[in-house]
Amino acid sequence: MKVSFLVPDLGWPIVGIAARMAKYICGEHEVEIVGPCLWGTPNAMYSGEFEYRAVDCPRLYRFPEYFGEARKLSRAMRGDVVIAMKAFGSSLPPALLAKQERGCRVVAYLDEWDGAVSASWTFGERLKNWARDWAHPCNNVYVPRVERRLKECDVRLGTTRFLQDKYGCRIFHVGVDTERFKPQDPVVVKALKRKLGLQGKKLVVFGGVVRPHKGVEVFAEALAKLGREDVVLLVLGPLNEHAQDMMAHPGYGKLICCPATDAAATQAIHRDMPLYLGVGDVLIVPLADTLMAQSQMPCKVFEAMAMGKPVVASAVSDLPDVLEGCGKLVPPANVEQATRALAEMLDDPLAAKDMGERARTRCVAQYGADASRKALLSLLEELK
Repeated sequence: MKVSFLVPDLGWPIVGIAARMAKYICGEHEVEIVGPCLWGTPNAMYSGEFEYRAVDCPRLYRFPEYFGEARKLSRAMRGDVVIAMKAFGSSLPPALLAKQERGCRVVAYLDEWDGAVSASWTFGERLKNWARDWAHPCNNVYVPRVERRLKECDVRLGTTRFLQDKYGCRIFHVGVDTERFKPQDPVVVKALKRKLGLQGKKLVVFGGVVRPHKGVEVFAEALAKLGREDVVLLVLGPLNEHAQDMMAHPGYGKLICCPATDAAATQAIHRDMPLYLGVGDVLIVPLADTLMAQSQMPCKVFEAMAMGKPVVASAVSDLPDVLEGCGKLVPPANVEQATRALAEMLDDPLAAKDMGERARTRCVAQYGADASRKALLSLLEELK
């Protein structure tokens, strides 16, 4: 069977999820990852993960050219099954057009409720955004209209109970390779800390990309409140504008280290992510309590669990269920409790070690790549 993954843009981080899912099934099926590349190049973190095929449709972002460009995307895919990654104008409508024209099956994969952006707008903000973006079918103003078409898909996959309740999704987690993400050699970890100039420091590590809805700032404020000069927040995602703003913050900026300063460094960190996570004394999985965050299940939580490290996470979405009995949960935006949780983990290494071991055991049993692979192959068998 031929399977096409259609991403909204090859420059978006969702391409990393598509690549992981594609690797699960490429031994049994012919697989391709297709999409526009309006950013010019595939996402820096995931550019080497798979062989992507860019479709030349530079006017996809604007009416009326959108209709011809969307048809071009639709006809570029060869899959008997098309997996549309997210419900954006550049992914779901072209996939459904392929279904209409040649009868392929369509699966929608939702990693979050993208319509939450427009749902959070005030009436005035809604008018302002429509006035600006009415001619841009791939922008947030059109996401609710695209999401109404989810019912036309053969199957909908989602990462949380929120998405299950809202769109009738089957819950599907993109698991982690627990043979790759595992406790690291202490000698190699020590050498990396020295290379980063962080020897002698206790490290609280965030393995993702800093975004406003992530709530990383809460943990940065917690570190400042700890008042310990030997503790650093290591951010492994790219040095984007949000990370730069955090590093410029007068209260906690000096406590943050972000080594992914360019595309080459970002790719190197992604390639050696288990080792970089391995330098952490505590791994954090923050989420702010926003509409969008309530629908999310960060893949980084499974990577953190697999490392056998203590995990401190925000009690948002399904994170309390995933980390039940094997992680420390704090209310979102609660700096006091985040401070207390970090202090407990940093000051009691034996308890932290025990928690990390429980997290890895649970991850191997429930959230490993093998379980995800079997679930995806079973779905494809069902769609034959």
